[in-house]
Amino acid sequence: MQSPPLKSIKRIALITRGDEQPYPRQELVALLSPHQIKLVEGPGHKDVDLVLALGGDGTVLRASSAYPHAPTLAVNFGRIGFLTQCDREELESVVSRVLDQRYFIEERLAMQVTHRSVAGDHSLGSWRCINEVVFKGVIHMNELSLSVDNHFIHTARGDGLIVGTPTGSTAYLMSTGAPLVTPGVSCIIANPLNEYRFSSRAIILPGEAELSVKVHHCRPNDLMMIIDGHPPHMIEEGDEVIIKQAESPTLLVAFEPQYFFRNLKERLNW
Repeated sequence: MQSPPLKSIKRIALITRGDEQPYPRQELVALLSPHQIKLVEGPGHKDVDLVLALGGDGTVLRASSAYPHAPTLAVNFGRIGFLTQCDREELESVVSRVLDQRYFIEERLAMQVTHRSVAGDHSLGSWRCINEVVFKGVIHMNELSLSVDNHFIHTARGDGLIVGTPTGSTAYLMSTGAPLVTPGVSCIIANPLNEYRFSSRAIILPGEAELSVKVHHCRPNDLMMIIDGHPPHMIEEGDEVIIKQAESPTLLVAFEPQYFFRNLKERLNW
């Protein structure tokens, strides 16, 4: 889904790949000042209208997570940068395009992940997820049951399970053999990891579906839940994780309708 440009921009938050990453700050300030736009750095600022992410896809994920209600303009300062709109040499030109309102906002499905206790009577945490949530054994095989809208559909026996969004279909999911999904499709993808059967396949589910992942068997301290590459949460036998569409989508600044296919060719040699 696409939305028109913002009517006005007063504050832009800057998220970089690292503290020592060089970037043309003075040039950015010079571009923004005539438009009475303030540049603030890092997460935690209020009333941010737009986020400027300078890095790779990990930086884009951090930027969108830090400011989920503001669109993110992603510029590649990393290696692959599949979610980015341009390379670092084009930074000033794309910022100028944003100031001239020559862009649109792309809305992508995001997920809400809630970890419930063994007893199931309280939440151990809830997180926003842009790419994927990965359930992965450290050493041993585990058993995870997957239900959709309260209907059991499969038990995955193997290394674990990955549940992702269309945005995540070009990340970890792609390396597992799951299909590529264009950003405009509203769906959730589930794929077992190294399942112990020949018939193992990914499944694409409606975006409005509610998924339940229950841990039927795992060794103590051997099953991790990793959300968008952040530090893992350990989950135990009997725990349940609820995954559903987040209330607000991931918002990305884009300049051309088919840039997804351009990036497939340029970044991933498709």
